[in-house]
Amino acid sequence: MSATDGGIKEAFYIIAKAPRPGFAKTRLGEEIGHERAAALYRALLQDLAARFSGSGYEPGWYLTPPDALPEMRPLIGSPSKVLFQEEGDLTRRQRELFRLAAGREEERVVLAGADVPTLDAGIVRTAFELLEVHDLVLGPTRDGGYYLIGMRDPGVTLSRGVLDGVPMGTGSELDDLARKARGSGLSVGWVERLFDVDTAEDLESLRKVANRGDLANTRAALEALGLSHEPG
Repeated sequence: MSATDGGIKEAFYIIAKAPRPGFAKTRLGEEIGHERAAALYRALLQDLAARFSGSGYEPGWYLTPPDALPEMRPLIGSPSKVLFQEEGDLTRRQRELFRLAAGREEERVVLAGADVPTLDAGIVRTAFELLEVHDLVLGPTRDGGYYLIGMRDPGVTLSRGVLDGVPMGTGSELDDLARKARGSGLSVGWVERLFDVDTAEDLESLRKVANRGDLANTRAALEALGLSHEPG
């Protein structure tokens, strides 16, 4: 989290779940087993937190459930800001983070997912730069969703209904959101397309980047869990 030279208060958050079997990464867990999915997610969290440490964009964490912090601390350290998600679907939980931004005196807010192995400070920096000229910034994923959403003046942006009636997990949520934003007169900027880890199919993309120096824990988890090579 940081402030720009002009005094605009920026805030960057990562949305995450406690890495509990059957609670986090459930779609992946249905394919490879919930214990293995949770263990891989722990490694992704640990690498993500380490990557942003000292980057100038140390994130706040937007966690669920309310008792998640004790088991998250060994993975993410002691972040300066932790918020907890309310009940409801993912769209509602995102909307709540942005809706309450004014009360936190945050004028530009970027929220990203925790299961994006190649998310880095450069992408977050670009998102904030785009918010200087756009109302909304989106980071697309390969499956039709998005891993990052940012808003300039979130109260105004939300008042246009940008997150109303946009269901998740449809494969068209990114297009639906962008169409709704433009139809409401909002300008949309884009950061680069990345992949997230939701299904066993995504593990092939993860294996291709696992030798990166900032994915040491993820690489070790893939090996320990027997996931470092494609089955068969």
